[in-house]
Amino acid sequence: MSTDARHSAPRLGLLTPNLQAIIAGGLSSLAYLYMALNSRYYGHFELTQLLSVSLFCAALSFWVWHIHNRQNIDINLRTLIGFAVLFRIIGGFTFPVLEDDFYRYLWDARMTIETGSPYGIAPADFFGTQHANEQFEVILDGINYPFIETIYGPTSQWLFALAYLIAPGEIWALQALLGLIDLAIILLLLKLTKSTSVLLYAWSPLVIKEFVVTAHPDIAGVMLIVLALFMLNKRQFVSVGICMALACGVKIFAVMLLPFLLRFEWKAWFAFLVTAVLIAAPFGIKEAWLPDGLSSMSSDWLFNAPLYLLASITVGKWVSLSSVKLTLIGTLAVASASYLLFYLKKGPSVIAHQALRGDLLYAGLFLCAPVFNAWYLVWLLPFAVLRPSPWAWLASVTILLSYASGINLSNSGLEPYTHWNWVIALEFAPPMLVAIYCSWRSLQLSKFSTE
Repeated sequence: MSTDARHSAPRLGLLTPNLQAIIAGGLSSLAYLYMALNSRYYGHFELTQLLSVSLFCAALSFWVWHIHNRQNIDINLRTLIGFAVLFRIIGGFTFPVLEDDFYRYLWDARMTIETGSPYGIAPADFFGTQHANEQFEVILDGINYPFIETIYGPTSQWLFALAYLIAPGEIWALQALLGLIDLAIILLLLKLTKSTSVLLYAWSPLVIKEFVVTAHPDIAGVMLIVLALFMLNKRQFVSVGICMALACGVKIFAVMLLPFLLRFEWKAWFAFLVTAVLIAAPFGIKEAWLPDGLSSMSSDWLFNAPLYLLASITVGKWVSLSSVKLTLIGTLAVASASYLLFYLKKGPSVIAHQALRGDLLYAGLFLCAPVFNAWYLVWLLPFAVLRPSPWAWLASVTILLSYASGINLSNSGLEPYTHWNWVIALEFAPPMLVAIYCSWRSLQLSKFSTE
C-alpha cells in the first residue's frame, strides 16, 4: 500500500481521529456557550472563568491537532469548518469579555456617519450636550480615555461605519462582520497549507475571544495580509499593494511587512500609495494616518511590556524609559533590516508564505513595543500556521494572563493597568523557553544533516 493510501485509510476502533475531533469540538462549544450565557455586561464573566474556558478549549484543540499530526492525516474539513463556524456564532451572542474598547468603535461609527469624520474631536467634548440619544449616551459613558481622540485608522473607521449602517449602536453587527472576516482567513489558509495546521487557528480561544466576542478590528488587517500573501504567490502585484494599504489602515502594524511583500515591484507600491490616499481622503489624509489620539497614547502608555519591565528592574536606576525605548527600537530596526536583506536575496521566485517568517518579525515588534495587548498576537498566528511554531501557540494561551491586571483584579492593590511581576514572567517565560528549545533543536538537526 502506498504512503498516501495508508494515510487516507479510515482508522478502525471506537474513537477515530474524526470522532475525537467531534467530541473536542462539542465540548468546546459547551464551554463557549457557558461564556455566552454568563456574560451579559462588563465584569459579569470574571477573569478566572475566562482563563479556565480558554485553557480548556486550547487543550482540546491541541489534542485534536496532536492526534492528527501524529498519524499524519488531515482533519475532516466539515468538522474543522463546522465547529469554527459554530464557535463564532456563539461568540456573536457573547457580550465583550473584560473589554470596553467596543464603545469607542460604536461612537466612532456614529461620528463617521453623522458628521463625516471621527477625527479631530474627543468623545468628552460631547459630555453634557444633546448630541446623543439615550442609547449613545450609554455608549459615550462607556468609552475609556474619553478625553483622547480616536486612535483607529481609516480602514477600521470604514468597517465601524459599515456595522453602524447594519445596526446603529449595536455591537453584534460588528461582531458578525469580524466573524465573517475571520472565516475568510481560515479559507485562505486552507488554500496555503494543510487543514490540520489550520485547526490551531480556526479553533484558537484567543481568536474567538478577541475578535468575535470582543470585536477588535485587527482581524481585518490580518485577513488582508493573508490575502496579500495569497496574491503575491499569484504575482498579482496591484492586488498586493491594495491589500497592504488597507491592512495598514486597520493598524499600522502592517507596515512591518511592506518591504517583504511589495519588494521592488513598482506596481505594488503605486497601488499601495493610491489606495492609502483614497481610503483616507474623506477624513483628511493627515488626520486619518496620523491621528492625534495615536500620538498621545504611544508617547505615554506602558502596558504588559516584558522587556521594559526587565530594563526597569536591572538598569532602571541609571537608564531612562526613553533610552530603553530608543535602544529597543534601534535593535528591532537593525534585526529587521538584516532579515530583509536575507529575504530579498532569495529572489522574486520565492514562495512568500513558505519563506517569510512573519511570526518572528511580529514577535520582535511586540516585545520591543511599550504596549502588548493580547489581541496583538493574532498578527503572527497565520504565520505560525504556515510555518508551525510551538512557542506561538503556547503564547496564544499564556497571553491571556495580560488580563490579570489591576482593572480586572479587585482588592489586588494594583494600579488599573499594571501586573504583578510574576504574572509577566508566567505569561512570557514559557513561550520564550520553548522558542529557545526549538531553535536549539533546529540547529542540532541542521548540524546532524550536514555531517
